[in-house]
Amino acid sequence: MTFDTYSNCSFGCLYCFSQFQRAVGDSKEAYLHKEVHSVSVEKIKKMFSDPDKYGGQFKEYIKQRKVMQWGGLSDQFDGFERTRGITLELLRFFKEINYPLCFSTKATWFTKDERYMDLIRGQKNWNFKFSIITLDEQKAHIIEKGVPSPKERLDALERIANADAGGATLRLRPFIIGVSTPTYLDLIREAANRGATAMSTEFFCVEQRSPTLKAFMPTFNELCGFDVMEFYRKYSISSGYLRLNRKVKEPFFKNMKALCEEVGMRFYVSDAHFKELCCNGSCCGLPSSWNYSRGQWCEALQIAKENGYVHWPDIKGDIEKLVGDFEWIRAIGFNTNSSEKKAKFDTMTMADYMRWLWNNPQAGQSPYKLFEGVLLPVGKDEEENLIYKYNGHE
Repeated sequence: MTFDTYSNCSFGCLYCFSQFQRAVGDSKEAYLHKEVHSVSVEKIKKMFSDPDKYGGQFKEYIKQRKVMQWGGLSDQFDGFERTRGITLELLRFFKEINYPLCFSTKATWFTKDERYMDLIRGQKNWNFKFSIITLDEQKAHIIEKGVPSPKERLDALERIANADAGGATLRLRPFIIGVSTPTYLDLIREAANRGATAMSTEFFCVEQRSPTLKAFMPTFNELCGFDVMEFYRKYSISSGYLRLNRKVKEPFFKNMKALCEEVGMRFYVSDAHFKELCCNGSCCGLPSSWNYSRGQWCEALQIAKENGYVHWPDIKGDIEKLVGDFEWIRAIGFNTNSSEKKAKFDTMTMADYMRWLWNNPQAGQSPYKLFEGVLLPVGKDEEENLIYKYNGHE
């Protein structure tokens, strides 16, 4: 369950996935001109106060108090928040009901604003992830327009770490070869020195069909020191949306994990590749003691890593409880527009759909395809559900 306060972000990061998604079609001009709308505070309060009546497809997440990820396609503490204060109003409500939250941000000012810090101090079920991709101040200034410097973000991380809340996490995402590589180990070590207890990371992906990204490519090429688009085309096994292959990523992930173990930080990979290196089934950095959904493939991967195998009943509990009572066709924030998909999945619940993915290893989002063979289908159980064998790193 992911939540954004605002429809736009005041920051102008060149790598922004949200920008590539939203700066297209009829909404392009409004998005690029930073037109912004906020959520309705009253509607959110109703959702969380009476989820059976107002929670929609999220009612079970809310009733079971699953952690909500705050900050998906925009930053809830950005410049819009400084003038509008919608996040602050909602923070007061979420503190009142003691709801577990996990934030992603690049902002720093709120950690020096007592209105916010009074709410954050001692709130053990609020975790904060600070996105920092390099210690190089000049490169960060160019690639992350309007964002505080890496040092300022480390200072903010330290203030949160000292606030006796739910912890501070280094979010080294996206990891960009040529931008992140010169300083990434120093960055991890410094974050640990500042009090970070975990880090999560994911490699930069290139959407070669995005005209916005194409316009930024000369800047990327200069910062990285090579032709980024050509590099991704050469070392990606996909087309359109380009992800670097496992071999390219492997040494960097292994270095990160080794250093995290040395400095006492938990390590997590949000990338589909090497998710098996995560400390537990929450790829965004939450410890296993937190109440996040276990009904997802990262959890299945961790079960298989521990036991050698994973079965559908091992993870179906949260899937059936959380997404078993609404139809796939009505899923909010999910691509249900394909005519072919509609014909195939129209009568399914979201839980049915996830079971279908589990049992169809050639589907792009199946455990087998998503993790590129780290989970191998080796047989079926008595209910004809696939059994997966672990085939990854120890």
